[in-house]
Amino acid sequence: MPEVDFFHLTDVGCVREANEDAIGSWPCEDGLVFAVADGLGGHNAGEVARALALEVLAEELHNSAGTPVAKRLKSAVQEANLRIYTKSTTVPELRRMGTTLTATAVVGDRLVTAHVGDCRLYLLRNGTLTQLTKDHTWVWEQVQYGILSPEEARTHPKRHMLSRALGQDLIVSIDTLTMNVQPGDVLVQCSDGIHALLSDTEIRELLTPENQPDAACRALIRRGCERGGDDNLSVQIACVVSCSASATRQPWWRFGR
Repeated sequence: MPEVDFFHLTDVGCVREANEDAIGSWPCEDGLVFAVADGLGGHNAGEVARALALEVLAEELHNSAGTPVAKRLKSAVQEANLRIYTKSTTVPELRRMGTTLTATAVVGDRLVTAHVGDCRLYLLRNGTLTQLTKDHTWVWEQVQYGILSPEEARTHPKRHMLSRALGQDLIVSIDTLTMNVQPGDVLVQCSDGIHALLSDTEIRELLTPENQPDAACRALIRRGCERGGDDNLSVQIACVVSCSASATRQPWWRFGR
């Protein structure tokens, strides 16, 4: 089992009345799974969708214990999509509800991620911060095509327009990523309330050796609020201490809200 120092935090921000973000984490028999979801839809539909996504994810991961984690994650996200879609098409007041979802597992020396939407997963390794996921948004597609620059995309009026989310169609396309991790790696998973306000450089600057996961989470949310906090803010940080199954210290997790 890997040794991981982990903390996460979500905040309503400075403008919104309700928090439509949700965060969750689950120790599993072979590592740690953590996820962030950002709900969308009128009234309380976004809150229903994001809560249902994490509920189904936890349930499916538990029920499929023993199967490869990559298969478990992708299957769980697909099941979450189906449940949200079904509920949105049968309950009138929840019609067209949906949510983004990014779920990551650290198992031994492997990282596995299943991703739909515009939450992000970053890797800090040897001083360099790299975005591992791709935003499923209209502006991100324009950046990929060379139509918009990253700087233009950050302030474009359509920057929040999703091209993919859970609950919008019967079957959703899920991005998956599998890669090796190593001691010293820092994983940062966050909602768009964080990365829309803070540049990659600013995020990197707050991930200092002095900032343990809890302090780093608080620093990122505090900086987001200083920038106006016009959306809900959620961040999860996992520091890989050891990938050895024979680590002398048990992994520990601390949780914040």
